[in-house]
Amino acid sequence: MTAVGKSGGISVGGACAGYGAPPSSPGFGYGLALADDPAWRLADVLVATGGVCVSAPADMAFRAVTTDSRAAQPGDLFVALVGERFDGHDFITDAVRRGAAGVIVSRLPASDLPVQVVRVPCTLTALGDLAAYRRRLLPDLKVVAITGSCGKTTVKEMCAAILGRRYPLVKTRGNFNNLVGLPLSLLPVCRHHRVAVLEMGMNQPGEIARLTAIAAPDVACITNVMAAHVGGLGGIAGVAAAKEELFAAAPARAVLAVNLDDPRVRRMAARYANPQVTFGRRPEAMVRGLWPRRVGLCGMGFTLEIAGQRRRVRLPAFGGHVLADALAAAALAYALGQDIDDIAAGLAAFEPPAMRMRVVETAGVRLVDDTYNANPGSVGAALKAVAGLRQRKRERLVAVLGDMFELGDASEILHAEVGRMAAGSGCDLLVAVGRFAPVMAAAARGAGVEKATVCRDRESAAELLRTLVAAGEIRAGDWILLKGSRGMRMEVVRDALASALEQRQTGTAPDAGGDG
Repeated sequence: MTAVGKSGGISVGGACAGYGAPPSSPGFGYGLALADDPAWRLADVLVATGGVCVSAPADMAFRAVTTDSRAAQPGDLFVALVGERFDGHDFITDAVRRGAAGVIVSRLPASDLPVQVVRVPCTLTALGDLAAYRRRLLPDLKVVAITGSCGKTTVKEMCAAILGRRYPLVKTRGNFNNLVGLPLSLLPVCRHHRVAVLEMGMNQPGEIARLTAIAAPDVACITNVMAAHVGGLGGIAGVAAAKEELFAAAPARAVLAVNLDDPRVRRMAARYANPQVTFGRRPEAMVRGLWPRRVGLCGMGFTLEIAGQRRRVRLPAFGGHVLADALAAAALAYALGQDIDDIAAGLAAFEPPAMRMRVVETAGVRLVDDTYNANPGSVGAALKAVAGLRQRKRERLVAVLGDMFELGDASEILHAEVGRMAAGSGCDLLVAVGRFAPVMAAAARGAGVEKATVCRDRESAAELLRTLVAAGEIRAGDWILLKGSRGMRMEVVRDALASALEQRQTGTAPDAGGDG
């Protein structure tokens, strides 16, 4: 392990100093994006993808790369992706009708098209190759790559909040972190951009390695390793191996941001000679978080320490896992040469992503919206964080927890573990939702939760909560955590609960009733 020196950060290949403002004419959209330097010449497309032009080749350029025929605009290059439930080849005519000037296909259309047609063996591979080619064309661009079982999106947003204060950047849009989303996030990069902050997700071996090959990161971080996607990876060891692909495939020059508080990540990092920036709460970490404390309803303050310097930071978010995310983002920014003042200011400006530990107070009830996604580790962290917010005995913790997906043969065991976590957090009422709700609720009862209710789906959970609100069984002072995997769409339950509370507050709530 090669540690980065503690004297004011590092500069990765020139890093981010002295970059000018973006050009006044952004031009064509995705790509190199100047009117006299078009985004994608046909020759570049052929070199990038290794494809064959099966139409009469022309000296032309494409405005942008798109995979959505509905979004195609005049001059675009449409990539016909093939998925489990769709085939982009079925929408080629629509893309051309909307103005696409070229298409990338893996099988030829039934009739001739009045546009450039490039044939490749696999259009998904070609999309990644286009993004990798764009990245190679811009060697001064600094790429930050982030993966991990929990916290990826929050770390990405925090890192962008820090680096975006000084440098034009692109970042992963929403949760576009897979073999389709990452290329689409990287393709918009232009010459004026100086940083790309990219999130990497996966659900099978090899995906992170491919994403890393596309992005060629300058700084790489594995936030943590927990039981997520274990169904397709053969358990926690498989998850660790899949995440480690980021460190293994990163260029030798890349700086690794290493979470010393996660023993699996610590062991991984020890296998690589890359320069490293360590973070965590351990005394030997280069980037540390000290003396965390709650500030207001849903904020926290802590002392950020980097290479012996200290600054107080206030975050508009809370929980030990949020502190860990902030330290990861600080380490990534430090690896790109940012000083502690810029890092502290960027963290203070961070805004939590939607459906991730957002707190809304209605009729004295605090709804904690963490509905975006869930795995056992993130549910445990959220329960612990919300439990820590209670200040009086009358402030009860209500957990509305939906199924966690992609856990394979470990599903029952891990849902039972979450039930016990709810009990350990002091949960007063558990509403378990979904296929594994009986397992979760039974484990919670066995561990001491007196009230644990089973709902077969989100609609029945929404009806139950409306009934509890109308009956006054959910009352002012309660903290209600709502969480579940994305496919559970627990925001439906959140909205029903919020509506019931608003009706009660305005005196328009219906009488208690329903079949619950």
